[in-house]
Amino acid sequence: MAIRNILFHAFEGDAGKALEDVAFSLAADHGATLTALSVVDNTPIPSYVVPYVPANLAETYIDESRAAAKAIESRVRAHADSTGVATEWRYREGDIRAVFTQHSHYTDLVLLAQGSGSDIPVGPALNLPGDLVLTAGRPVTVIPWKGARTPIGRRVLIGWNGSTEATRALNDAMPILERADAVKILTVGEPETRHLPGAEIAQHLARHGVKAEADHAVESDSSSSEILMFEAKEYEADLLVCGAWGHSRMFETVLGGVTRDLLRSMELPLLMSH
Repeated sequence: MAIRNILFHAFEGDAGKALEDVAFSLAADHGATLTALSVVDNTPIPSYVVPYVPANLAETYIDESRAAAKAIESRVRAHADSTGVATEWRYREGDIRAVFTQHSHYTDLVLLAQGSGSDIPVGPALNLPGDLVLTAGRPVTVIPWKGARTPIGRRVLIGWNGSTEATRALNDAMPILERADAVKILTVGEPETRHLPGAEIAQHLARHGVKAEADHAVESDSSSSEILMFEAKEYEADLLVCGAWGHSRMFETVLGGVTRDLLRSMELPLLMSH
């Protein structure tokens, strides 16, 4: 299925502009309509915190956030006019996770910013990528808060472990893979002497017209996420595709995991599905 609708998180600051630039580039590349969603999270302040904050803090935050949203809207509309990309503006107030989950259900791809950096909105938005990939029902592409070179999807590294999550991510990324100049499938594990892991999925991609090479990295003292980041840099990839939360979210949060580590240390765009 082609990418015809792209949803991205519209917010202020350098990180918001970097995400916006990638969103417009990707929409232009795929001939897609771009939807900019600005959300003011008006979740009530917890009762146990209320005695320790100024009485008018919530009202001040809402007023400032609404003003910021108007400035962002002007920026997005100007960007649309200059690029010719069909763009829709949406503004909502509510729980940011719930709002993005709802709007994700009628798009093809969701673009979010990495949950770190001084420009990322505080509060729930900090963990939005890891949360939304579990509820969106759509692939979520996370852009480093420092930005990314565009267009993305020309050189793609696929982190493959044969899991359901990895399978969904690869399938969701197919419209991008079909347009890529180079694709590599990377597995990480024990030394393999008789069989190259990833060979079958490379054959599957070939039947879709995607010429992909399969490679295998042997486990070492480095974590799987570190190996993926290293290999992505060596390959000069501009997009990493992998499954998200192969273990339970609680397990990975407490004991560590590839998804959590990639979201923290990513240096290139990351397309994830669950």
